[in-house]
Amino acid sequence: MNVKTVLTAAVFLFSLVCLIADDVFECEFKPGRWNKSDFICVKSSRWHNINSFKQEADHIVNSCPADATKEEMLSKRCGETYAAMIYKFPLKGEHEVQAEMSFDYRMAPSIVIAAKPGADKNGYPEFRTHYEIVLYDGGINVWRHWFQNGKQVWKKMAFVKAKFSANRKYEMEVDVDFPLIGSPRMTVSVGEYKCSFRDDMIPREFYAGIIASEGVNRFYDFEISK
Repeated sequence: MNVKTVLTAAVFLFSLVCLIADDVFECEFKPGRWNKSDFICVKSSRWHNINSFKQEADHIVNSCPADATKEEMLSKRCGETYAAMIYKFPLKGEHEVQAEMSFDYRMAPSIVIAAKPGADKNGYPEFRTHYEIVLYDGGINVWRHWFQNGKQVWKKMAFVKAKFSANRKYEMEVDVDFPLIGSPRMTVSVGEYKCSFRDDMIPREFYAGIIASEGVNRFYDFEISK
């Protein structure tokens, strides 16, 4: 094999690696294994507070009020537990999003699939149309959030009844695809449990990320692939 052939093969291989890398993002939420600059922190229009994630030894966890009971964090103080961030680049076409997660007490770590965020009155990124794919002790819920007459509303799009335990790691996978015929489709799986639905409001260009709310939620990794 001559030098020209070797160089041509090397350039092709490098281009292929770059192409694959462009289509994939993955990180472990361990110190030094992820970069906050890869993500955009986003708030909910339902609450004024802006929350964040704390770094722990092998995961990140949402900051929660130390003086709140577990029951209060599920109800009147749930807004104080809400933290969210999305991968900073939009995604087009079919993608698979995965995250390993766990929760305390009852709920509710989520993968989020979102249209381009808007901003609150102070210019802070704020969700508009988005889907929360929620893990909790009673199963999986998929909620579509959108706006009507300037107010955020929501609807349960799909669900699975199952028993998930606190303080145990679960891998959630969300597949977003756009069939040639019919509405966009989202398929969700956690282990043996799976649900799927179609919805015209699933954005063809979207952002993917994680949400923690209604208690202590931990995330161990996050991955996006074609």
